[in-house]
Amino acid sequence: MSQKYLVKYLVIIILAFTGLACGLGDNREQVGPPSGSIPVSQEATDRLKQNFNQALQEASGNHMSQLRVTNEEITSLVAIELTQTGQLPLSDPQIWFTAGRIYITGKVKAFGFFNLNSFIVATALVDNGGLVVKVQEAQMGPFDFPDELLQSITETVNETLAGILIDLEITRLEIFEGEMFVVGMRRTSS
Repeated sequence: MSQKYLVKYLVIIILAFTGLACGLGDNREQVGPPSGSIPVSQEATDRLKQNFNQALQEASGNHMSQLRVTNEEITSLVAIELTQTGQLPLSDPQIWFTAGRIYITGKVKAFGFFNLNSFIVATALVDNGGLVVKVQEAQMGPFDFPDELLQSITETVNETLAGILIDLEITRLEIFEGEMFVVGMRRTSS
């Protein structure tokens, strides 16, 4: 078989897989966030950062502090950070809190030039005073996320959280409809 025909067949196979990945059997795209599309704004990002800094200042000694994070704030922060850092191959993220879980959708760049819809379901929990995200389900189109990509995303999220929350000891975490509450206090030096 000539190289010309081989390339032609490879292109047809890639297009067929792309068609499957973008449409066949992926009902998650139709579900979407409970409140529709979550807007991304610099204002929401700034509000979250300001609220975090205020919570950090209030958390001193035995004084507990509470941080409320909304769908819009976390979606905006992640979208803007992804744009600036380019660390993850995820675009158009949407993150919402509901029923004790965190749902994340977006587009993952696959094969260098195809974007596949992604869907991630995670929980967040308090572990030894830190906030840890555990992924329960992850799909890219109708396919499961590759283990390496899933591990990379999970590690990046948890490392980022650990770096941001290094001065706080988290004591309680609750996920409600449209928001997450984190309660904690400043870590004491040993």
